[in-house]
Amino acid sequence: MSSQRDTFLGGEGDAWFTRNEAALKDRDWSCDPVARKVMTLAAGGGRVLEIGCGDGSRLEWLRSQGLDVAGLDPSARAVARARERGVPAVQGTADALEFADASFDVVIYGFCLYLCDDADLFRIAQQGDRVLRTPGWLLILDFDSASPLYRPYHHVPGLMSRKMSYQSMFSWHPSYSLASFEKFDHASVQWTDDPQEWVSLACLRKNPRSR
Repeated sequence: MSSQRDTFLGGEGDAWFTRNEAALKDRDWSCDPVARKVMTLAAGGGRVLEIGCGDGSRLEWLRSQGLDVAGLDPSARAVARARERGVPAVQGTADALEFADASFDVVIYGFCLYLCDDADLFRIAQQGDRVLRTPGWLLILDFDSASPLYRPYHHVPGLMSRKMSYQSMFSWHPSYSLASFEKFDHASVQWTDDPQEWVSLACLRKNPRSR
C-alpha cells in the first residue's frame, strides 16, 4: 500500500485543492485566528513558514503586513497559485522540509497533520524543530481530540484521517512550552459543544533549555 504522503504528492493534494479552492478565495484573513496570532507574535517583523499553505492566500495577507513568508504544500496546483500571488512556495510534505536550519521565527502547521501517516510524525516534529529558530513560535491548527481518533478519508479508499492533540508532538520536550490554546468549531470559528467538530489552535514557544 502506498503511503498517504505519496498519495497526496501523487495527485490527491491537487484533488483536495480543487475541492477547496473556492472556499479559500472567500476567506477574510484579517479575521483568521492563525493570522491574528502570527501578528501578535511577530509584530516587529520576522520570517514565517506555513506548512500546508494551500494557495498561499494566508501568507499573502501576512506579507502585506510586513512579514517575510514562505510556504509548502503537497499540491502542485496550490503551489502554482501561491507563486502567482508572489508567495515563495514549494511542493513537498512536512516530513522533508527543504529549508535551512533555524531559518524561521514562526512555523505554522496549517490544517495538514490530520492527514499525515503515523509513521511520519516523529520525522515531522524533528523537521519543524530544525527549521524553527530559538527562540521561536510554533502554531498548530488542526482537529483536536484527547486521544487519537481515526476515521476513513472518504475521498481515497484505504486512507485514514486522524484527530489527536497535536501539540503533544512538541510539548513533551523541555524546549517547548504551551503559550496559548483555543478550541472552536471548524466552520464557524466559534465555540461548539460538539466534540466531533472541535478544532484547536495551539501556540507553543521554543526557548533555549535552562541548565
